[in-house]
Amino acid sequence: EPCDHDMETVLLTLEKRLKEGPGSISLMDVEEFQISSDRILEALRAEPAKQETVGSPGDLNKAAMKLDAATVSAFLEAGIEMDESTTNAAFWAVVNAVDRAEESDQPLSADVARMLHHIFDADMRHLLTREKLTTNVTCMQPDLTDAEEKARSMNYIFDDSAHKDLPLKEGRRCEGGMCCEACSRNIFPTFASSAETNFGTFPELASLTFNNLKRVSNRSILQFVRLVERVRRTIAHEYGLPLKTILPLQAYSRKYVAGTTQQGGGGGEGDFVTLHTDEATHSGYHYSCVLYFNSQGEDFEGGDFVFNDPADDATASSATEEEEEEEASGDYDALVEKIRHAGRKLTPFHPKRGSAVIFSSGWENMHEVDKITSGTRYTVPCFFTTCPVPEAAYEQMVVGKPKTDEDIADDWLHLLLAHRDETPLESTGRVKELLMKWHYMCSPLHMH
Repeated sequence: EPCDHDMETVLLTLEKRLKEGPGSISLMDVEEFQISSDRILEALRAEPAKQETVGSPGDLNKAAMKLDAATVSAFLEAGIEMDESTTNAAFWAVVNAVDRAEESDQPLSADVARMLHHIFDADMRHLLTREKLTTNVTCMQPDLTDAEEKARSMNYIFDDSAHKDLPLKEGRRCEGGMCCEACSRNIFPTFASSAETNFGTFPELASLTFNNLKRVSNRSILQFVRLVERVRRTIAHEYGLPLKTILPLQAYSRKYVAGTTQQGGGGGEGDFVTLHTDEATHSGYHYSCVLYFNSQGEDFEGGDFVFNDPADDATASSATEEEEEEEASGDYDALVEKIRHAGRKLTPFHPKRGSAVIFSSGWENMHEVDKITSGTRYTVPCFFTTCPVPEAAYEQMVVGKPKTDEDIADDWLHLLLAHRDETPLESTGRVKELLMKWHYMCSPLHMH
């Protein structure tokens, strides 16, 4: 840059001449003007010529399709944004590059990692233009001693009234973490597009878990991660938290089948979910999301996601009158359900393909899933923590935090995209490392 003093000298001299007219400039003024002008010209000649980046959205799309991350970065820096078409073109360029690398048994290009970061940024920007319905709620936590809470902690599995009747007090528990003090419920009617939730394109999305990826296509793995990362970034945005403080603790595909009973853990089939609080299930669950892969009324009946809150006086009075009417009519099944929900205010959400519900995981957001009466309901429940990972955990890894884009690409390959046989112990270790490294894999180096 030319010297600021020289520029000031030239401008002041010119201003003096214009204001005061001929004869106002002394010989010394002229000499200083000449010296300053020469220095400015010398500095400008010495500066390398800068070639402007000339491009258009169409040029950006072409660069994305070629996985030319450097050119895409230049366009973005010049203010040309990736629209949804270009973002999807970039995604398929990544998928094709990963497939080619696997077929030839080659390491992943660093451009794969760079392009994925551009895709995640663009996805979030697109989401912010879509409809969102937010309900702010008061954060709540149990008003119990540790001993009392421990004694009651698992009762709701057998009797959900034990959970809804917990004495509560205001405040965010957020055990071991760094949560926002505000709590809410956010509904996104179009969190993901129909193309992004298409089982024809991504068949393994219906049953994907990170523990068993050997036979899962690269496209399905990458799409699943893309959606989970979109949730993580949404949580950071909605609750004003630094992105690096939020990590997934669990994310998996789950199906609910009418007429079945859940067997085993959270990923098993079943046709309903009892009333619960996510943070009561796992103290590290601080933010939750359910993403829907199909629609009520088209693919299944029943299966509402229901927020279950203490009722206000007017709601409770109305419910009592309905119970009396049902008892008189002899509709005892409905009466049992009404008694179970006595004193509660129910807020149902009717799932549609591509929609999502994102909420704080505390006792302010007790919820359940109504029984599915027909069909199959596909979802992705995912849970995020703000508990920091101890530095010692990274030091104990064979390969610690990535330091270059090539390191990030290697982590993508070895923790997600390497189709190999694993023992249960190996699988558990890989997934644990994946979740701890999630931020480092899904964000560029300058955000680490």
